[in-house]
Amino acid sequence: MQLFRLAPLALALAALAQNVTAQRDTSAVRWYRGNLHTHTINSDGDSSPYDVMGWYKRHGYQFLVLTDHNTFTDPAPYDTNPNDNFLLVGGEEITNAKTVHVNALGISRVIPAQSGGTATELLQASIDAVRAQNGVPLINHPNYGWALTVKDMLPLQRTGLLEIASGHPLVNHAGDGAVPSTEQMWDQLLSAGMRIFAVAVDDVHNFREEFTRDRANPGRAWVVARATALTREHIVASLNEGNFYASTGVALKDIRATTDSLTVDVEPPAASGSPSRFRVVFIGREGRVLSVANDNPARYAFTGNELYVRARIEDSNGLRAWTQPVLVPRSSSP
Repeated sequence: MQLFRLAPLALALAALAQNVTAQRDTSAVRWYRGNLHTHTINSDGDSSPYDVMGWYKRHGYQFLVLTDHNTFTDPAPYDTNPNDNFLLVGGEEITNAKTVHVNALGISRVIPAQSGGTATELLQASIDAVRAQNGVPLINHPNYGWALTVKDMLPLQRTGLLEIASGHPLVNHAGDGAVPSTEQMWDQLLSAGMRIFAVAVDDVHNFREEFTRDRANPGRAWVVARATALTREHIVASLNEGNFYASTGVALKDIRATTDSLTVDVEPPAASGSPSRFRVVFIGREGRVLSVANDNPARYAFTGNELYVRARIEDSNGLRAWTQPVLVPRSSSP
């Protein structure tokens, strides 16, 4: 959102300050697990919306967004049981030229493919169309087809979410050394003053036949939103405010942010002969590692020089979780 070019950087990041309050307030809230990138037979998936919704309900999810290519699926005919602790949210994957894809989360009608001469113009037009419906825009898989760069995204305004992890086998989230990983892209955007939160998604297409690493199967990456109720309004608000974490398998009990620290409480794994172990990596400006902790809960005390602090939780089997960035008030000491 390029406010950093118009005002001091601290002012540009001030919008992140609300995330401190959101993560600190744990009264009367619950965690809700959901997937934000889902395809059905309404575009290039292999299963019906009913079957897709059924899979996620059976596997412990509480909400789902159907995001077929340039197709809006109305949740009303499918999400008919108000007592099943499951929410279907309206969505779409706006699929533009130049492999510029933006998910529209929480919308109520279709958004056509947008026009623009550059990737930046296509992204901004898509973001504006989503915001016009009070939805949350999600920039999908920047390294799919090596389509998007940080330079393409830096001028954007009113951004929302960035995909940094996915169950899809072809999206190149790790980068190649010359092109940064999408997590590194996130840090570059945050360090430049953009308010943007990171998500993990399935980008699921394949529910039938075998589940293999080379197919886009479900259950590989998700978000867990903190909200006071399981409604479209509450879940969309939590996504928009960064009141959630992203995961490929690590579960968190709590995230507590105050004006002077960030604390992460990891959910211990089920007892087994070889239980997973965890470490919490606290990260700041430009992706710099600030601290690594094996404690649970793990706490990082702000120094005032970090600009922002986020955490990546790594387990000993390669699974991950990511908290959202918290703005750190600048130290007044010399």
